[in-house]
Amino acid sequence: MIVKKILTVAGPEWQSALAGAANISTAGPVIESRDAADAVVLLATQPANFSALALEAAAGGPWLNTLLDLTLGDTGPAVPLLMLGQAGPGEARLEGTATLQHPVDQASLHQALDRAARSSRHFIARPPEALPNIESIRMRYQPIVRLADMRPGSVEILARAVAADGQIIGPETIINAMTTSDRAMTLTGLIVQLALTERAEGHFDDLGVAFAFNLPLDAMLHPELVPIVERVRQNAGVRAEIVRFELTETKPVTDLDTAFDVITRLRDAGFRLALDDITPETPNLDRLLELPFRAVKLDIGVVTGAMHQDEEIAGPARKFIRRITAQAAETGRAVVAEGIESAATLEVMRGLGVTHGQGYYFARPLPARALEPWLTHWSARP
Repeated sequence: MIVKKILTVAGPEWQSALAGAANISTAGPVIESRDAADAVVLLATQPANFSALALEAAAGGPWLNTLLDLTLGDTGPAVPLLMLGQAGPGEARLEGTATLQHPVDQASLHQALDRAARSSRHFIARPPEALPNIESIRMRYQPIVRLADMRPGSVEILARAVAADGQIIGPETIINAMTTSDRAMTLTGLIVQLALTERAEGHFDDLGVAFAFNLPLDAMLHPELVPIVERVRQNAGVRAEIVRFELTETKPVTDLDTAFDVITRLRDAGFRLALDDITPETPNLDRLLELPFRAVKLDIGVVTGAMHQDEEIAGPARKFIRRITAQAAETGRAVVAEGIESAATLEVMRGLGVTHGQGYYFARPLPARALEPWLTHWSARP
């Protein structure tokens, strides 16, 4: 195991024990001790900097569940979790998690870190019949940042399912379960309902960010789409303008007249819409761009292509982005680049005329409880 830093949330006794074990040799891991709130921000913004989170349950305080959300099988590669001492009762998802007990020496610390790395859990796919009900759907929120002033204006809602043992089930499970228009509409309605409920409970209106939901084509074409989402919005007591939908290209849009009608009805109801994951190969792209979308989102493959060292790959990708941003500038449409993971990519996208960015450079997809501390941290940046 290649050791970077061990992010530690623990009381003085554990901090002293870990520091002593790590300092036995120059090859020992670097221990970075933080309080629970700071650790939430670091895991939200810099997960790649840490090879593990060493966590004493009692030191997690009110942030304990959030720290578990950010480690146990969360979106993308998870930061391995090492529990210090007893995990405490009532946490089924901690079963099988690596633990470390007193006394601690260099060997026991390294062995525990190795166990944590091996037991780090990631998404798994489940067949559609394993899809849980609304009580077992979890929301993640990934910020979308305006590049002109680096202010977050919205968050994309990413739905995840969780098994009875607390293990996160990959997004493919939800996508694959949308086998019919009715199922796609039912699941979309549940996701909107859950996220807007979390918005109200978390007082997210005070944070000033809009919520952007993925809208699969089968749900968009459902005849009850507008009444269902409007009823959910009203029940949640939120304004229509903070609810946005991103038309996902899991299936090509062929009936453009029907799409235009649905998009117009959603817009007239006060919702904003974006065209998601566009590439040069998107079917009917020129005609789709004639529809009244307020934003378009560049597929992550286009963004990474624009940063490729091979000019034969980077050149066409950048040319495509320039074409999209030039058209958007004429119509007042926003252009969002997904997959921004470095300052270099940010600057290239900004130079190509992209107006908004999303990706790990800003923040990973976050559980609801981590959104406010991330926003506070991000707003305090110089």
